Amino acid sequence: MKCIRARFGARAAYVLAKILEIALLFLRFCLRSRSLSHPNQTRMRPPRTRQARKFSLLFIACLALIACVDTGQSRVEIPLYVAGSAIEEPLLTKGDIALTVEQAELAFGPLYLCAGYTAGDLCETARLEWLDTVVINAMNEDPMHAGELHGVSGRVYSWMYDLGISSQLTDEDPTVLDAAAKLGNASLILRGHAVLNDIRIPISASVVVQQSANTELGVPVIRKSTSDRFSHDVTGAEPALLVRFDLGRWLRELNLQSYLQDTSCDASTAAVVCAGNVELSCADDGSIASSRNCGDKGQVCLANMGCADELEITADSVAYRAVRNALLVNAHPDFSWDYKP
Repeated sequence: MKCIRARFGARAAYVLAKILEIALLFLRFCLRSRSLSHPNQTRMRPPRTRQARKFSLLFIACLALIACVDTGQSRVEIPLYVAGSAIEEPLLTKGDIALTVEQAELAFGPLYLCAGYTAGDLCETARLEWLDTVVINAMNEDPMHAGELHGVSGRVYSWMYDLGISSQLTDEDPTVLDAAAKLGNASLILRGHAVLNDIRIPISASVVVQQSANTELGVPVIRKSTSDRFSHDVTGAEPALLVRFDLGRWLRELNLQSYLQDTSCDASTAAVVCAGNVELSCADDGSIASSRNCGDKGQVCLANMGCADELEITADSVAYRAVRNALLVNAHPDFSWDYKP
């Protein structure tokens, strides 16, 4: 018999599967009843056996019907483009401190688009996925082709992605993927300089965004929040999906003021303090044991550090956490379905 393909929905397919499951269970029950009947009755066809035959026909019919179900979905492949954004120079951070960015490279991927409103462990099967990674120049607003999104048509309501470091179900330790490996096992590399009190301070940061003890294994770290607006009916006719990151949104909340110090030695100060760009070594009684001008060697004086070649924003600092939290929660990218390459 020729299979007539009808456009049933996913709910209809679920109901048919349940009917098939019940029919199969009843068939097994009837066949078992027959095998336990008296040997003298083997020439007769018990009522349950006749019912088993009917249900076997139902079983075959359900198989044929389910095979003919068309959920209305089709396989799709959509080009994925990524981009950074142009930023004002210099960028004003907290306290109106001018920051000039010289390098900003972001490891991006993998990316998953989900049918549910909440991404995460509830997104067991992504509607669309891109399993690769790429390094994005976050200062370049020109879109770059990253690859192809693969999946099926239908509406998507949420997204989730990693920044080059992925969590696996089979391993408690995160896996560093190609893009992050190119950045020295980091998700984001920043380099630039700030001007504080007329002092030029070189700045660098290597930010890692990966799973923590509170993150489910096998689930991307960054997910759509309830405040993010995202919805699209994927048809396969889309020219491309463009994901654009805004570097300025990551850095405007950066607080660099705590690294500056202009004080002198006393009984309550640390062993090393900064008087502007002059490093002071303090004696136990609070007097100045020695001093040196950091600028004489092209260095800067940083609080609790003294003379240094640059300000390295480390993982235990408030500034580091500000950038990491912006990547995780406060400064998600924009998704555009109408970009035409």
